[in-house]
Amino acid sequence: MASTARLTRPLSRLLSISLIFNYIFPCFILVYMAVLAAQPSLFALSDVLLSGAKRELLNHAHGVVLEVGAGRGHTLKYYDPGKVSKVWAVEPSEENMRALNREILQLGLYGSCQPLRCGIEDAETLHHVGVIDETVDTVVCILSLCTIPKPRDIISDLYSLMKPAGGQLLLLEHVASEHYLTRIVQNWYTSLIWPYVTGGCELNRDTAKWCVEVTRNVGETAWTSVELHTIAGGWWNVFPHISGRLIKA
Repeated sequence: MASTARLTRPLSRLLSISLIFNYIFPCFILVYMAVLAAQPSLFALSDVLLSGAKRELLNHAHGVVLEVGAGRGHTLKYYDPGKVSKVWAVEPSEENMRALNREILQLGLYGSCQPLRCGIEDAETLHHVGVIDETVDTVVCILSLCTIPKPRDIISDLYSLMKPAGGQLLLLEHVASEHYLTRIVQNWYTSLIWPYVTGGCELNRDTAKWCVEVTRNVGETAWTSVELHTIAGGWWNVFPHISGRLIKA
């Protein structure tokens, strides 16, 4: 009996490994490929679902705009050309950049919207085109701060790029849930699968808190006005969103 037990244990391990490699792993790959293939449609659906929130938020955009993670250009149609003089559309993805260029041409924005294929952390490229400290009237972050590396550092850098006494940050982002159980689910999704099928997106970032807590100099107020609103909330929602406008002091 002891000999049989010793033989059974290695056999069960082999069966477990076989199950993982022959069934679970291929299923994961198929899901991953399906999500990648569906991304353009998912982006378009997201734009439809958030169109009202985007339109209301971007009505505040004016002057020189720096859009972080412009994606496929779904946001461009919401800008008021009478208020916005220039849009720097930052996008690191080559595939998204092709779609972004098509959208710019289709909307007739070739002169006023300049796509930049780089990450927002690429200060050298931004400086090369004149996006330097205190030159931007409006920074726009729509579903982008969930993905960028070192988000707290980037938010601080974006603050520096805004013009003083009136430069503004407009954001529409999904954020970490305030509810304990939902936060656990977000942490679980983020640690196991979500970033790997969505290009690095993390569900559990405290984006709103990080934006509000930006510091200028010791003893100085960073913002003269902070307006943040929860949309698509609820304790059960693993994708709560916030929309907001923060005006630089």
